[in-house]
Amino acid sequence: MGWFDDNHPMGSRAEEEMEDAIEAMGFNKWYKDPQPAGGSSEPARVERPESEWDESKWRKTNLRDGDTMAKGKAKTMYLLTDKDLLPLQYQRQTNSRGFDNMKMYRKREVERLSWKKYGGPNGLKAAKEDKNGVKPASPKKASGSGKAKSSASAATGAKIGVLGKGKGKAENGPAEEEY
Repeated sequence: MGWFDDNHPMGSRAEEEMEDAIEAMGFNKWYKDPQPAGGSSEPARVERPESEWDESKWRKTNLRDGDTMAKGKAKTMYLLTDKDLLPLQYQRQTNSRGFDNMKMYRKREVERLSWKKYGGPNGLKAAKEDKNGVKPASPKKASGSGKAKSSASAATGAKIGVLGKGKGKAENGPAEEEY
């Protein structure tokens, strides 16, 4: 609060009443989805060479304490599934169309959960690189003529063989009659 609010007799009382009103309306209420019977609260580990499973060796997070993020963004940024996010608490928030259906998770908890799944910040970084197509070189095949054709390119090749390569314009041929 500012100088006026701190020095005004109504300042701290108004702040307390505002906090009570927000809590009564349920804006700061945290929810938790029910856990499946016999399910574990820890996500399944994804083993990689870059993973470091000792949490004491992980770097400190760069995220602020109160920051939240939407469920969809949490899933794409941190490569998590719905099942992985079940143990975390969330707040409900209205979306741009006015419906109360967004789940907002604490960023720090989401990041920590992804580190537990992928083996720290380095494991998560390697998983993101694999997902984005930066994969290690695979060994060359011993036999074969090189690249294999996909079914789409094979179908296109078959059409060209039957129809020929045209310029896209139909020409009047001897079989067509004019009316």
